[in-house]
Amino acid sequence: MRINDQAGLSTVSFGKSSRRTLGLLSCVTALLLGACSGEDPDPGGTAGAGGGGTQGAGGASGTPSSVASGGDASTSNSNSTAATASSSTGDAAGSGGSSGAGGAHSTDHCLVGFDPHPSDATMSDGAAEFSKNGQIDLTVQPEVIAWMEQNEWQAAHFEWHSIRRCGGGGFGGGMSRVDICNSAVPVPSDQECKTTGDGFQFLAMHRHMIQSLKQLWPKHSEQFEGFKKFPTTAEELPQQWRADFRPWSATTLANAKIADEIDKPENLSRFPDEGAFGMWLQCFAGQAIPGASVSASGLHGDLHFKWVRSNNADHGLGNQFTNIDNYMFWKLHGWIDNVWEKYRVAKGMSPTDQKLKDAVAAQCYEMDAIAQVINPELKPDPVDPLPTESGAFHTTVRPILESDVNKCSGCHGAQSTGPQAGLSLGGDVSSADIVAGLVNQASKSGGQFRLVVPGNPDQSWLYLKAAGTAANAGCRPSGGASCLTGVMPQSADGKPTLTSTELATLRKWIQDGAPAPTER
Repeated sequence: MRINDQAGLSTVSFGKSSRRTLGLLSCVTALLLGACSGEDPDPGGTAGAGGGGTQGAGGASGTPSSVASGGDASTSNSNSTAATASSSTGDAAGSGGSSGAGGAHSTDHCLVGFDPHPSDATMSDGAAEFSKNGQIDLTVQPEVIAWMEQNEWQAAHFEWHSIRRCGGGGFGGGMSRVDICNSAVPVPSDQECKTTGDGFQFLAMHRHMIQSLKQLWPKHSEQFEGFKKFPTTAEELPQQWRADFRPWSATTLANAKIADEIDKPENLSRFPDEGAFGMWLQCFAGQAIPGASVSASGLHGDLHFKWVRSNNADHGLGNQFTNIDNYMFWKLHGWIDNVWEKYRVAKGMSPTDQKLKDAVAAQCYEMDAIAQVINPELKPDPVDPLPTESGAFHTTVRPILESDVNKCSGCHGAQSTGPQAGLSLGGDVSSADIVAGLVNQASKSGGQFRLVVPGNPDQSWLYLKAAGTAANAGCRPSGGASCLTGVMPQSADGKPTLTSTELATLRKWIQDGAPAPTER
């Protein structure tokens, strides 16, 4: 498909996206602080922490109070405050995903992803040609660019990098178009190319973008796929770029070989964690990397500036304000994502690890907080209010499950895609819906047991798990339900996290018949 400069690429219009406010950030923050472990030995548990959630997608607004980091690096922001996260269910994108068990009032695409965009059925395959001043550049299809413009992705991507250049000597603050360093969005303590935490965030943010676009246009995911290997010959490039191919330097080729063969022990051992690997890929050559046995490669910059059109920069890779429009942007960042995943696999990590999911979701929240600073018209819409309720569960049991100590709702929150074990224990869901999902419902990890049997706490898997007595309850795998008997929420010593008073409160509610709350 050919597009000339006079026609432009933004003539496809879908209308401004709408947003729904969610009180999810506390849950996400709890996850980032370790309430849900990716190494949970009992991921199907019925209370407290565990694996779960989904990979991030793009577009909630709000001001995150922390951003996940890689390796052992920490990125909590000293100037941040608690804020509200929201989901963008844009008219162009669709609402995206299911809201999980328990009757949640809205979805959060940073956790559940996007539904396919309506144009997925009709959009052209491959790259679009953009011609100007006698030069041809390649972009993604105009429908994709239009969606990104509506959701301020081009500007948010630029400002995401800018807010990581706010420290001493950085040039981002001066280049920002919205004074991002002094905005409502917290400035990350991990500044660009200063820490391995920044390297991890660099990887996670671009994965968030890639995943989101593949969700929106699943029939055209090729547009967002990376090079299978670092391109060293003209034949590995799109036809429009082959005549302009020039050989890489010996240093770049050597670094590219390390990246492509990162799963080899001698290469893997160079990087103590994925944050160090991300910093090496992203940053300028010669940059010292904490804990790594090599200096930064600058492969990211090498790839960006390899495909710069000197007389056609409107959507060019060298144009920091719009470079995500460029087809080659996704080829190079897709390649970076591919070698990152190869590193993770070689290290024994999984694409479904909770730490990774939380990190990608955190970048989604941050990018959309930035988008709202750029365009305040992207105000979130209110969520339907939850009912006012009373009763023993609502006033005495639910606060235990949602406490900052037990954090059960951090993994079993209604807005997670399929809350862990299909079980909602808090979040944006009514107490009546929580109880309905517990009483006489089969447990996915408790064999023949039901989650809550009214009048009988010793036959109620929720209580047995919380009390630490599930291992001796005689669980038998049954009807596809396993027997995962570890105490939940998890604890270092395997003992119950709930206090004796809290356990007594939960037990009494069940003994009294597990009555449902009433609306006031």
